[in-house]
Amino acid sequence: MNYPKKRLLLLLFSIFTASHLIGQTVKSSDKKALKEAERYLKLQEYHFVEDEMLEATKLSQGNALMWYYLGIATYHSPTKNKVDALPYFQKADALTPDLRQIDYWLGRNYQLIMEFDSAILYYKKAQALLEKETEESLKEDKKLAGYTEYSKEELSRYIDQCERSPAFFSKSDNKLLLNLSLANTYLPDLAPIITVDGSRLYFTSHRQDISSHHELDPYDQLPYQDVYYMDRREDGFWHSPKEFKEINTEEHDAAIALSSDGKKLFMYRSYGKSTSNPGNIYETQFENGKWSEPVAVKAPINSTAHETHMSLSRDGKVIVFVSDRADENAQGGKDLYIIRKLPNDEWAVPQNLGNVINSDLDEESPYIHPNGKTLYFSSQGHHSVGGFDVFKIDIDLMSGKLGELEQLNYPVNSPADDIFYVMSADGEESYFSSIRPEGMGGLDIYCVKNNEANQQKVVFFKLKATTEDNKNVPINLKLINIETQEVEKEINFAKIDTPVEFMMRCKGNYGMILTANDYLLKSERIDFNKYSTGTVNYEQSYTLQTFDINKSEALNNIYFKNNELDMAASAIELKLLKEFLDTHDKESIEVIGHSNYDSDKSDLVLEFESKTRSMESQEGMETKGFSDDQLVKQNIGYGTRFPIYLADDEDAWRNERMEYIVRPKGYSKNLSRAANCQHGEVDLAYHELDGSGTEGDLLDINKDILNVLLNELKNCAVLELVITADNTKEGLAEVNKIIQYMQENGVEREQLSSNLVDGVKTGVNLRYIENPNSEDGYVNYDPEHDHEEIHDDIIQPVSNEDLAFEKRIEEMTIQFPFDSKEFKGEKKVILQEILDYLEKNPNKSIKITGHTDSAGPAVYNTYLGMERAKAVGFFFKDISNPNRILVDSKGEDEPLTSNATREGRQQNRRIHFKFGRVENGQ
Repeated sequence: MNYPKKRLLLLLFSIFTASHLIGQTVKSSDKKALKEAERYLKLQEYHFVEDEMLEATKLSQGNALMWYYLGIATYHSPTKNKVDALPYFQKADALTPDLRQIDYWLGRNYQLIMEFDSAILYYKKAQALLEKETEESLKEDKKLAGYTEYSKEELSRYIDQCERSPAFFSKSDNKLLLNLSLANTYLPDLAPIITVDGSRLYFTSHRQDISSHHELDPYDQLPYQDVYYMDRREDGFWHSPKEFKEINTEEHDAAIALSSDGKKLFMYRSYGKSTSNPGNIYETQFENGKWSEPVAVKAPINSTAHETHMSLSRDGKVIVFVSDRADENAQGGKDLYIIRKLPNDEWAVPQNLGNVINSDLDEESPYIHPNGKTLYFSSQGHHSVGGFDVFKIDIDLMSGKLGELEQLNYPVNSPADDIFYVMSADGEESYFSSIRPEGMGGLDIYCVKNNEANQQKVVFFKLKATTEDNKNVPINLKLINIETQEVEKEINFAKIDTPVEFMMRCKGNYGMILTANDYLLKSERIDFNKYSTGTVNYEQSYTLQTFDINKSEALNNIYFKNNELDMAASAIELKLLKEFLDTHDKESIEVIGHSNYDSDKSDLVLEFESKTRSMESQEGMETKGFSDDQLVKQNIGYGTRFPIYLADDEDAWRNERMEYIVRPKGYSKNLSRAANCQHGEVDLAYHELDGSGTEGDLLDINKDILNVLLNELKNCAVLELVITADNTKEGLAEVNKIIQYMQENGVEREQLSSNLVDGVKTGVNLRYIENPNSEDGYVNYDPEHDHEEIHDDIIQPVSNEDLAFEKRIEEMTIQFPFDSKEFKGEKKVILQEILDYLEKNPNKSIKITGHTDSAGPAVYNTYLGMERAKAVGFFFKDISNPNRILVDSKGEDEPLTSNATREGRQQNRRIHFKFGRVENGQ
């Protein structure tokens, strides 16, 4: 194309101005790309702008104007979802804040993704800038490529839409919304029409099938519109689309309405070779087994103005159509008109439907329902929440009497254009076109199942993220659909502690992963099935911990089925955890399992299950590429020892979780036989803490006593700190605060436990780890009780064969190396024999007792004996009714022989078995 010299100089001047505006030197190649982009922008040929800028930004990442132009082109692209432009505008804004009309474009995009507070912020900035414009400066701005004209009134309307939207969307209908993916492509697919019997669906598409013509519209470079249809299958679903070859031409053909008998189809056709040209409405008749050549509609609808859409009543006597004709009753923009057939079969003069239906903005796509009483249409006015919204109104087609105007709820109406709405005669289904962030590209066709509840919840998120040191760092949040393993929403918090609001439809489990450089990865799980209402307000604030050794976070999106890792549901969390750990080459992680309360399972069983999940998680991590030195190779599970919710809390299910602790590479968990761990040398008194239950800092107020106890714990690995608190959320929070403090300062988890008691103030005391199977479920040594035999009466075997087997097992031992809880693999053959026997005899139980030699302190030996018993007991974790497995420790108290010799000590490091009976399942 040839341009006048004056216009070319203007383009070059705008590029020169832009380069100084963004404060950088523009390379010659960039100038050329910008020149081409601006030429196409002025012609509104956005597809060429997009092509130019996509290539240019690959080489010039720092040119804000390129990203700005790319955002404008993407927003206007008929093959893209408008919100695809948002990252480009954000990039431009980050490089050059207040660049041209960037605030307007950011406002438009944030409104579309339902971040209404952000949209309002940018609209107000755009409004303030517009108010400062002089007539001369505005005149200069309009010369710039990509300039979009908008008024203060228009911006006020957008702000009003955003302010009303939260209340509007909170009243969403619980109806099933489906993307009609069989009909949709990345190109625009629109204007669905369903037959009265529901057996066929017509629609218009820009798709370019093999069977269709391949010429492109020179205006938008899209394939010409053609009409397609889908027939209903016997199972209620749709067959694949077919081209309506009988009526399609080499130009644009769009189906817009159908008679009730399905034998007359109305079409919109534009003149010439482009959709930019005005068109008229045509009709074609199905006669003698074929469709006739389309002719201009017989009713006096067409004029020199734009008539784009119409609907015919079921009896064929009334038409409602769209026109922007000059009329004394016109309300503004495109209006709806009604025309009625007279008794003599002639058509009356069209009448404007008035200001109850028509607004000062555009109305579009009228649809008269087959019931003859309800008119549906789309409008940009009438308190739309963005673009075209669908409205309905009861109407007497002959008298014109109107009922009250009603705006359809979400999921039909959204901040985008919602248009071409039709409903089946039985009211079961509705179809319409819309541009949604989750769509396939451009306008898509959606189906609403009006009588099926949508399992997806309409969720209004209000999220904040901050850091424990209050540093303003970039924080990334990913919202993940666990079922699909897709990141459905990604947010970069520009400022900490500043809320971000958006709306989404969610079903089932979702994960939320937050990351920032030099902070721990934070994981959250949300189960939307647990919400009973169709609308959910989800407000949450997250605090990221600074990255440091011994700090921990939960891994809430690692899933299990019967304690086996569900890799399909866990893959994305494991992937993101791997990426996080790869950025810290000097650290590894210790992976820990926790259980929720279960009255049907013993504490030991719950501990074994949590240990199993730890083992499964590490195996999954190895599958995902974690190296050996990134993982602490120990299977650690604490059962219900460290709850984060009370047993009766509605969120108690969250107690079953995985957790990671940051450790230095090469770390291993080894408790010491330190000689200074002796009874009587440590203060075992109970200390009630000051400030409990108040708003004061419990740790700071009691730092002296807590640090004394911390030092004792670090000096003696078989000492334990018991934290007693009120059996309330507040009490549990104080317990976990103390646990976190101790852990971050190097105390092992095995040395910490909690005790929740109704009505007490928070206090702490030390005690020795001797027998975890005490009455209260916590480590609490009671020499007068804990060493009692649990099974006093032993059922005699019912056969000599059983008697011989039990005698053989009870007389044998499994021996252990010095200071170890690992036993030789060949002993698993014996354990399998015991397991098989127990499975054949469900009334049998077995008690596993651990023993040690006398080397080291007695308190440590009792602990080591218990660890040996648990190591063997873990083999039976999958047995039916695992409550039949009991563990105990005698430490050094019951030696088989003298500990004076090496051989004697080796014999005393052993496991002993004793069979028992099960009564009433216990």
